[in-house]
Amino acid sequence: MLRFVILAAAIAFIQALTFRAITGVTAFLLHRQDRWLLLVAAGLVLLACIRPGERLRLPAVERRTWLAAALGLLVVSAAGHFLILSGYDLSRDEQMATFDATVFGQGHLVATVPAFWRDHSDVLNTLFLYPAQPRGGWISAYLPLNAAFRALLGLIGAPWLAGPLMTTLGALALFGCVRRLWPDDREAAFIALVLYAGSAQVLFAGMTSYAMPGHLALNLCWLWLFLRRTTLSDLAALAVGFVTTGLHQPLMHPMFVAPFMLLLLAKRQWRRAALYIAGYAVISVFWFWWPNYVWTLVQVDPHAMRPEGVDYFTRLVSTLRDRDPLGLPMMVANGLRFIAWQHLLLVPLMLAGARRYRSDPMVAALAGGLVLTVLTMAVLLPNQGHGFGYRYVHGLIGNGILLAIYGWKTLGGQTGQWRTLLVRTTAAGVLVVLPVQAMMAHDFYAASAVVSARLASVDADYVVVGRKDVPTAVDTVHNPPYLTGRPLRLLRDELNAGTIAALCAGHPTVVLASNTLVEPLGAYYGFGPPVANFLNADIAPRLVSAGCKVRSAE
Repeated sequence: MLRFVILAAAIAFIQALTFRAITGVTAFLLHRQDRWLLLVAAGLVLLACIRPGERLRLPAVERRTWLAAALGLLVVSAAGHFLILSGYDLSRDEQMATFDATVFGQGHLVATVPAFWRDHSDVLNTLFLYPAQPRGGWISAYLPLNAAFRALLGLIGAPWLAGPLMTTLGALALFGCVRRLWPDDREAAFIALVLYAGSAQVLFAGMTSYAMPGHLALNLCWLWLFLRRTTLSDLAALAVGFVTTGLHQPLMHPMFVAPFMLLLLAKRQWRRAALYIAGYAVISVFWFWWPNYVWTLVQVDPHAMRPEGVDYFTRLVSTLRDRDPLGLPMMVANGLRFIAWQHLLLVPLMLAGARRYRSDPMVAALAGGLVLTVLTMAVLLPNQGHGFGYRYVHGLIGNGILLAIYGWKTLGGQTGQWRTLLVRTTAAGVLVVLPVQAMMAHDFYAASAVVSARLASVDADYVVVGRKDVPTAVDTVHNPPYLTGRPLRLLRDELNAGTIAALCAGHPTVVLASNTLVEPLGAYYGFGPPVANFLNADIAPRLVSAGCKVRSAE
């Protein structure tokens, strides 16, 4: 088994080092972050394997100790949001969670778009918002409950606590699952704790606005309730399932649940199976209805044809039509990124546990959720874009940890050596790998945060940024839902003749973002100098001739 760990780490690094088949953010993160993390991991595992003793005993983790560790995760994640991630929402997904939370915090389901912007809203960046033409309101096309939780915390001025709280809840629910599955095993809780707290994906995703920490926490809560095997707990699990399905996308939680429904059928637990199947049928109907209802709130014309991208069927058709042809290489990169951001021993132990799927139905259900999710996302959306680790399986990291404990129990006579290896790799992860990952995460977010702060400080009515100015420049074009404050951020690519004429009629001050302003992004990504000045040269005279007061921001 020790040779397996070394071989897996070495192969992962070789794949990362030689992989050249993909482009975009995934390729950038693979070469800027993941290959070096895998190299460091391979070296640390090799060092940890030197003279592994067999006398070490793992400490027992009681409820009080686990609670203290969970609270520690809360503090680290909350502090890391500001100290590591600059308190910034980098990706459009994160920005949409904040956007929606602001709307919900005002007691609205959608924000009303001012009359002036109804025919020109695309210039404000409407990516991931419900399509509508003309637009009377706007809200993201994601399901609402992740943002609703953030809005609830916004009542105390701390929407950023959502991720840390979900990370903490996930830790507590994982402890409950471990105690249910192995009530008399003193080592199982310790192994689960170090694999969870030692996962950089869990830790850093908990600092963000992503819905993924909620998926992980609520999936584990669902499993803890499911394992209790009472009617009341099953009903509570369905309530948790309703919330989890409605966090942001309706597909994620059902893929986690489906194997457990098959488990009930295989065990002939007909009543429980019928309850869950009926419950999830109702849950699915509600959340599949939801987008159609919300669209009626954002569309001005009640008789307008519903466009593609409102309901989930047309979204599926569009996704399959436009899917990335580099699906397999992308999934390999996703897998490498997942390995690079986990505890050093999670994947080898998880694979060892998954081998018991034929003899243990619970192992089959846990592994089945992972396999189903990976295969589904390989077909639908192999390119995850931004994120720590592989975020589409974030909600199933708990599955992986429980499988790893099953794998631990297959070690037999090697358990003594693996105890030493676990302690050594955990220490190496905390002292070496996590600090490196923290620096990588900070640099990744800081560049965009600096550019966004510069845009916010511009003294003008509008500031214009183009998609091609510099990599990921489009993600810095985000505006508050009620368009309060100035400057508003505009996408140069959407400034057509009609929008320019309407925009400049009032002679506003328009600032064009220069190479200097967006340089932090260019310096971080290193794809050549920004081209903002060159592209601004075309749009500037058109704005001036229409009546705008135009200048460049340095």
